[in-house]
Amino acid sequence: MFDCSWIRAATVGMGALVLAACNEPTSPIESTAEEIARPELATAAANTWLTKADMPGTARGGLSTAAITTSGRTILYAIGGRTTSGGSLGRVQAYNVATNSWTWRASMPMAAYDMNGAGVINGRIYVSGGVTRDKFFRRELYMYNPATNAWTRKRDLPDGTWGGTTEVLKNQLYVLTCLAQEDCYIDFRPLSLFRYDPATDQWTQLASPPPQFGRPMSGTIGGKLYVTGVARDASGILSVYDPATNQWSSRTGPARGVYEGAGVAVDGKLYLFGGRERQPDWNSFRVRTTRVYDPATDSWSTRAPMPDLRSGYAASRVLLNGERRVQVVGGPVPGNNRQYIP
Repeated sequence: MFDCSWIRAATVGMGALVLAACNEPTSPIESTAEEIARPELATAAANTWLTKADMPGTARGGLSTAAITTSGRTILYAIGGRTTSGGSLGRVQAYNVATNSWTWRASMPMAAYDMNGAGVINGRIYVSGGVTRDKFFRRELYMYNPATNAWTRKRDLPDGTWGGTTEVLKNQLYVLTCLAQEDCYIDFRPLSLFRYDPATDQWTQLASPPPQFGRPMSGTIGGKLYVTGVARDASGILSVYDPATNQWSSRTGPARGVYEGAGVAVDGKLYLFGGRERQPDWNSFRVRTTRVYDPATDSWSTRAPMPDLRSGYAASRVLLNGERRVQVVGGPVPGNNRQYIP
């Protein structure tokens, strides 16, 4: 079997732990004719969805994604997650946006799902927290170097965390997350915001946003962090964090509170894809809605909905032929790799 997600290695104090590539194949995964990039897709109309090559292997949700663009070409990395039976995964797969093909990469040292997203600094990917199959909340922070296909353990978070979101501002990680309380996203409790500085390998706890319900979705616009959640009356919350003042402010949220979808900022606007929509009677259901927030007008609009209902996915901004797009990855097969053109 190719799965080496349960690799274990010794850790020396708080020092970095470098893990070489595992035995998973690193050659491109078998492709069908549909998986070969077609020239006409490069000029598809705005506000449309494209179906791309499925992420191979078993269906997985609760994964994290990160995209690295070099010389105009983007490679998206799908990291961790869980199977439909609840098993934790450490697998890593790389998606070449230009060739519409997947490649196996070295697995994470830890198998986990519902991590705090992922952030990219200087061409390296940082992933923190998560949940293992035994419901253990993780503190670890790992850095992946695509150039060497190796993982390095960095300084742990102060506590076990899960289900959060990660953004990058001025080459520092901002991780908004739930501490090790399984009901954190059920009750109205404040989330915790941490900043990680790779230069010093240190964490700093920052001001928490107002209490909210639901796993956050986020994006960075104008050097600030935009985060969505659900209010007590089931309406949407939009909180904005300013790192210059370490303070939060409120903006107009979506008409209905939405959570457990995917968020990403593109061209100065915040996009929210799908998720669960909370109703005034406090029931919720999955939706395909694409919501867009424009900070210039402090208003929301809707765009073309996702092709189908799904959960457990993640989104990252990618580049194809100089055009910004969004890759939404995760969930059951077929259709676990969609591309949206803003």
